[in-house]
Amino acid sequence: MLTSIKYLKRYGIFHDYSNEGVEDFGKFNLFYGWNGSGKSTLSDVFRSIENKTLSAKFSSAKFQISTDSNIDITHLNISDADQNIHTFNDDFVDENISWNGVVKSILLIDKTKIEERQKLEDIKQQKKSYDEKYKIQREELAELNQTISDFFTQSARAIKHSLQTIDTNDNYYLNYNKTKFEKFIERYNHETTLDTSFLDDEKIAELIKAARPNHKPLITFSQQNITEKNLTKTKKDLDGLLNTSIVSQTIQHLVDHNDIRSWVETGLDVHIRHKLNQCEFCGNIISEDRIKRLELHFSQDYKDFKDRLIKAKAYLQSQYIQLPALPAKNDFYEEYITKFSDAERKLENNIEAINNEILKWDDILQKKIENQLETGLSIQAISQSLIKNYNDAMSSMKYIVDKHNHKSVNFHKETEKVKKSLELHYAASLLKNSDHYKKIEKISELTQANNDLEHIIKHQDSEIKALEDSLSNEGLGAEKFNHSLQSFLGRGELTLRFNKTKKGYEIIRDNSETVQHGLSEGEKKAIAFIYFITKLQEHDNKIEKTVVVIDDPISSFDSNHLFNAYSFIKKYCGDAKQLFVLTHNFTFFKLIRGWLSRKNKKDDKKITNFYVIEADNTSPRTASLFNASDALKLYNSEYHYIFSKLSNLKNQSTLKTDDHFLAANLSRKLLEAFLSFKFPKSRGNFANLFNDAIEASHNLDNEKKDKILKFINQYSHYGLIETDEDIVENIFGESTEIITDIFDWIEELDERHFNEMIESIS
Repeated sequence: MLTSIKYLKRYGIFHDYSNEGVEDFGKFNLFYGWNGSGKSTLSDVFRSIENKTLSAKFSSAKFQISTDSNIDITHLNISDADQNIHTFNDDFVDENISWNGVVKSILLIDKTKIEERQKLEDIKQQKKSYDEKYKIQREELAELNQTISDFFTQSARAIKHSLQTIDTNDNYYLNYNKTKFEKFIERYNHETTLDTSFLDDEKIAELIKAARPNHKPLITFSQQNITEKNLTKTKKDLDGLLNTSIVSQTIQHLVDHNDIRSWVETGLDVHIRHKLNQCEFCGNIISEDRIKRLELHFSQDYKDFKDRLIKAKAYLQSQYIQLPALPAKNDFYEEYITKFSDAERKLENNIEAINNEILKWDDILQKKIENQLETGLSIQAISQSLIKNYNDAMSSMKYIVDKHNHKSVNFHKETEKVKKSLELHYAASLLKNSDHYKKIEKISELTQANNDLEHIIKHQDSEIKALEDSLSNEGLGAEKFNHSLQSFLGRGELTLRFNKTKKGYEIIRDNSETVQHGLSEGEKKAIAFIYFITKLQEHDNKIEKTVVVIDDPISSFDSNHLFNAYSFIKKYCGDAKQLFVLTHNFTFFKLIRGWLSRKNKKDDKKITNFYVIEADNTSPRTASLFNASDALKLYNSEYHYIFSKLSNLKNQSTLKTDDHFLAANLSRKLLEAFLSFKFPKSRGNFANLFNDAIEASHNLDNEKKDKILKFINQYSHYGLIETDEDIVENIFGESTEIITDIFDWIEELDERHFNEMIESIS
């Protein structure tokens, strides 16, 4: 059941309606409103729900209708509405009846075909369970899709926040949104599942640095490797020198004592150069024999070999490795600084290690120089790993420089690649943490199951249609319609006859002549209403499961038709799941009101509600729905209702803008009704009625009469008011006084009538 209209926006005359203070709908609902108040527009809302589509007349409308299932019907989900609603209004008539052609077919079920009817009921019952399951699956699918949609939105926001701060000039990430994220996932769907797409914190920090928009110049760097060959040759030469021994007549004491040997060798050289024969240290004469023995010990070969050793030592000094000139660390892109520093540190460590090995060679060689006769000296080869590590460090530095230079040459392309890696990492992480692919798999499974179910339901629909076509009988429809129409009109000259060629009914007068023209408005309304009542029974529709909406089933009917319309609604719609009746005719309203009021008395709880639809006189006019006042629910004539409304307005100290216009309309209606009974000769001519009343009264002065006439003529029409006229503004501000004058005037013309009206509304 429908419980309330929460709001209507841009729905025709309902510009911005909300149901504040309006009672929820009951099982029975009666609406009263004058012509132009918005009844037809309100019925259009119900018909839109029936058709599961927005009205073409109000395509931009927005609305929300509450139901007792707690699932609101809105302009967004109206296609999913599953209420069984049948609406009678002008649109229904226009869609089903061509007054110059045919009336659409009515398919009533043949009650004699028992087996087919049972089969039809079984399939319908089975289809009902499938429909429910299908609906549940659709809701679950919608919920999953909404979850994924929300996930995409939130993920896009997170990635935007992570990447837009890196480069504020990058419009792609500065304006990163759900659409971009979805396209990225679609393009890199496979990559988001790979382990290589996930980055550790260190790598993320490195890429964030690499993504920054700081373009740097090229770096010049010369790689200086060392070869094992050179060091191997040097070792070999040193090994040769260390293993060489000079043949001489040695003095063992000098051999055993290097310091003495060095001292004596130096002294011998001094004695020979200065041609001395006396020891400068002790002053004694050095014998020729001693000199000869010393010269044999320090022979020329000995001296030559020593010279070779000294030259070897000088060469060895040149073999120490010097740290080459390196680029400044700040010349590199930020992401390469740490790597280059690591390579530089590795290079320095290996240089130190290699130089320490060369220093060991140098120390051994020095020992050889100090004692050329020593042959037990040896050196170790420099480790190949040290050489390799040195060259690897050099290669690393060259690689880093090349990476830097490559980025400089291809700066935009490389930074974009880095950002894509970050985007892929963030996307893959978000997808993994949200079980996105499990949800996608679930959606795929549900979609397949839903499609299979939809196929079954469509097959059942075909079966149901075939059975209904077999069971349905246009002749039965015509027979039922003709019986009801004859009962409604009280005569039988108008009937329907099925035309197989036209696939519809022709309207026949006196069983012979096809009616093309000449139907009265009353006959048209009667045919349309009986057609609607008959259609309620089509396809074995159950009235107790149907929401029925009837908008003004009477217009120019005579009193007999008015009572018949009431009788048909009561008979055929009294058991409806829910009934809505809208009318402008107070007599008809009163008939329906009496019937429905008794239902509230019979049942423990209130099941009938009464409403009024009113439109103000603003431009554009705006309609609203209100709870019916006690006056409308209790009085037995529209005259009583108008009298009561005006009396309430008269007693208010101030009136709202809309109330001024309402007061003018009500004043005209009240005076016209009262004066028509008071002066029946002038009935139908308000000007003459007004003049007759002026002639019959003596207590109302001319100024008040002019104000009353001006008031009801100016404000009781829907046209624009000339508010720049001072007199209009003055009258506008004196509405309550003018209403008082009107009541005084009525009292003067018929005091007894006036007093009894006051008593009745009290």
